[in-house]
Amino acid sequence: MSPDAVLRQRRDLCRDLLAFSQRQDELISAADYSGLLTLLGEKQDVLERFARLKRDHHAVWNDWRSVRDGLDESTRACCESLLSETESDLATLLAREDASTKRLSAKRDSTRLELVDLDDGSRVNVAYRDALAPSTHRHLNLDG
Repeated sequence: MSPDAVLRQRRDLCRDLLAFSQRQDELISAADYSGLLTLLGEKQDVLERFARLKRDHHAVWNDWRSVRDGLDESTRACCESLLSETESDLATLLAREDASTKRLSAKRDSTRLELVDLDDGSRVNVAYRDALAPSTHRHLNLDG
């Protein structure tokens, strides 16, 4: 596969990840966690394809300077443009993923606090229930 084809495929995979990231934001906002799990599985597939591309064509990344010098001007310009687009997309993707992670963490923390409040409330109910029980239901343990 030619370097420009590899870089084009890499750019396209980054754009796929960007589209998933946008959908992920929508699912988080809608609190659609089952949809989010499905989407994360699909994102994982794209990430695996990305890793396979890098593994199968490692020379394009590892030896870019020497590969670039052997290309004709038109192909080199195309590759440079693809690299630039990909880097821009990756920066956007990282920012979105960071924001999504922060939103999910905030939702997790909020849920945790609500669960603590519920747990505290049920403990209070148990304490009141025991305190309000008729005296016939109270037992004094003399053995313990």
